[in-house]
Parts: sequence; structure tokens; C-alpha cells
Amino acid sequence: MNRGLFSSILNNEEYKKSDKEWIVELQRYHMYWYDLVVNPGEVSDYFNTKKLIVNYLRYVKRCVEESLEKRFIYFICSRTKVRFNLKKKPTFNPITRTVKIHILLGGERKKSSFKVRFYDESSNRFYYPNIVLTEKYITITDPVGNLTTASVHDFLSSSRVSLGLCSNIEYVGYTENPHSRPTNGAHTGLNEVLYKVSNESFDTLIYFNVFKVTAKASSDNSMLNFMFANSMTDEIGAELEGKVIEKCFILYFDSDNQTKNKEKERSELTNNLLDMVDNNKINAVHVGYGFEEAHDYVFFSSSAIPPSHKHIFNVRVVNGELDINKGSGQFEAVGW
Repeated sequence: MNRGLFSSILNNEEYKKSDKEWIVELQRYHMYWYDLVVNPGEVSDYFNTKKLIVNYLRYVKRCVEESLEKRFIYFICSRTKVRFNLKKKPTFNPITRTVKIHILLGGERKKSSFKVRFYDESSNRFYYPNIVLTEKYITITDPVGNLTTASVHDFLSSSRVSLGLCSNIEYVGYTENPHSRPTNGAHTGLNEVLYKVSNESFDTLIYFNVFKVTAKASSDNSMLNFMFANSMTDEIGAELEGKVIEKCFILYFDSDNQTKNKEKERSELTNNLLDMVDNNKINAVHVGYGFEEAHDYVFFSSSAIPPSHKHIFNVRVVNGELDINKGSGQFEAVGW
């Protein structure tokens, strides 16, 4: 664990006297469909999807903690239900080498379709695989007989299929242990979201995010510029870092499903930021949650925010009041 690897910088007088701002950027994310946890044996008797997800999240946690101490910020999202249409078989176009797959959308099971291509590296060509469908899963057999099974959401996400849908953020939380929270189901926020939004029209997706936090400082006296990852200096501990990022997202997305504790969250974030100003001269938090490649599964919205694959905002305290604004000169300066 390299906590405080560059902590000596905190004793630098120029750094201590400099006004600072936090730059918060997405470092990595993982998405899973909550149905795979609720119905772990639906694919087959030997294929436990919950176990696979939990083991993978344990692996992600271990990889992160080998070099850093971090908290995972998670989004519980509702998304228009998508199912494979079993009444219409996939078809292959030999000219375009594309496979057309039929799907059903929402509670009304509206008919739709999309086209994908399957590439075989051994023969260096696109091909038509053997495809077996259930409503929730697709199994593909490649030219040498290898089988790959994926859920409908994983397949659409990995294939970068565009259906014009987005993930609507219903709840934001943070955890040190992504393999157990909210995966184990003992989670009030998750249960409330499932009760309110899970129905015949929507599925529930959960996104785990890890963020890189950089302190940016400028010294007018020495004309020095400083940029250090918070995880390297440990200027702000991992627990507080996670809480601040979580609350920034809660108040930015402003979901109707988190109104119950909204004033408490606002008060706590205000106090946290005031402490960071007084103790560390960190005067603002700039957040950039975005993806270079825009596809359906990285478009996010909420009851207050329209769909986008880039969410950029800044948070600070002005005259004792929390101020949240869309946009950020820190990100716009580098072409976001």
C-alpha cells in the first residue's frame, strides 16, 4: 500500500500556502445487471452469475488496493427493459456480413432490432456464428467450437449497440467493499429503488466507479504549479474523499429517490468542503464523469439531469452556501 508516498509535499511551505482545487476524473468502472444476482442460476445449473459477479468485484477491489486505498462510488440505475425476441430468428446478410438480431423493448415489448458483426481472428474475416437465444441471454459458438454466453445488457454494451436508451440514476452511494454492498441485497437504498422503479418496463443496472482525485495548486509567490494525486499524498483520507465525491454526485444528479436525506447530505458536504478550505486551502471540486466513446451504456440521466455521456460540474462553498454549477473551466481547458 503506497498511502502517503509523496506526503512530504504537504510540508512544502509554498504548497501549504497555495490555493488548491480538486480535479475528479473517472479512472475505471464496472457495470452489472442486478437480475444476474437475483436469478444466479437462470443460465444453467453450473453457471452461477452472482458468484461470478461477486468474485470479479473482489478481484477489482484487490487490484485497486494493491497500490491505492479507494472508495467505490456506485450508481443504481433504472433502464428500459430489453429482451431478445424469440419469435424472430437472427438473420445474416452475406453482402454486409452483418447479423440482424431482434429484440423487445419496455413493458409493452415494442419490437426492434439491431445489427452486429462477428469477427474471427483465425480466418481474418467476419462470419455468421451459431446463435442460441433465451429472452435474457445469448450464446455464441465461434468457428472452432468455443461457446460464449452473455446477458442481453452485457452483449449490447460490449457490441456498442445504439438503441437511443440511457441509464437513469436513481441512487448514488459509496462503499469500501463492492462485492458485498449493494450486491448482497441488504441495502435500504437499493431496496427502495427496486420497489419504486423495478417493474415490467425497467431493469436495474449497478455501476461501480473508481475516481482519480488530483490536487491542483498554483503559487503566486514562486510561480510554481503543483499537481499531485490525493491517493499519493493522502492529504485527504480515503474515507472523506469517498464521502465528498459521493455527495457531489448525489446533489448533482438530484434523484427524486434520494430526496429524504437531501438536506442532510447538503449540510454534510458543505461542512466537509469548509473544513477542506480551512485546513487544506482546497477551494473547489471539479468533477468530470465522461467517456471518450459514446454508446448507450455510458449515457446517464436522472430526474433532474438530461442524458449525456459527459457530466461536468463544479462544487464549492460561496458565502457559507453550497454552490453546484454545470461545467468546469478545468475540463473545458483540455477539450472536454
